[in-house]
Amino acid sequence: MNRQDAIRQIREKAEQDTEKRRDLRFLETMGFLIAKGFLRTNLEIRPAPNKRLRIEDVIWAGQAVEPRILEVLPAAVLRFGKHFDLDPDKHSELARVIHQLKKDEDGEPFFGIPFGKIKMWVTFNLPDRRLKPLHEKKIPKTFRLSPTAIRNLQNFALGRNCSETQILEEFLTAGAKKF
Repeated sequence: MNRQDAIRQIREKAEQDTEKRRDLRFLETMGFLIAKGFLRTNLEIRPAPNKRLRIEDVIWAGQAVEPRILEVLPAAVLRFGKHFDLDPDKHSELARVIHQLKKDEDGEPFFGIPFGKIKMWVTFNLPDRRLKPLHEKKIPKTFRLSPTAIRNLQNFALGRNCSETQILEEFLTAGAKKF
């Protein structure tokens, strides 16, 4: 291959890349991920925070244009599930990775991306802070306490100027250290 052929191939590849970056599937995917704070780019892409995305389109954009999309996809689906049309039967590999992320297990690579790189995005703090990382989410529990215990809990909360939940969390974490 001579120099002219190499230059011609590079130009053809650059032209194909430019066409793919104009594709609506790529623009919508990047717009959503940029708006949510997962990715940044120097391209002029309009943020689309409320967009509902097809998994097939997102995977295409990740394979054809921007590989970082595939790196953040499992965490994005886990944290913003209502914005994606995940079908576990159709997208079994993605569903498997998401299940492993939820259970905090080690997993296999996803489209050649090491599981450790994918796992990092689950705990990544997003800029708007409206959605907490998976490890910081509160888990609702219901307890039946006696009226005396409730009054004591309310008095502690009033005395410390905090919520009853915060008082229970402090008692439980302090008590767990003693055991």
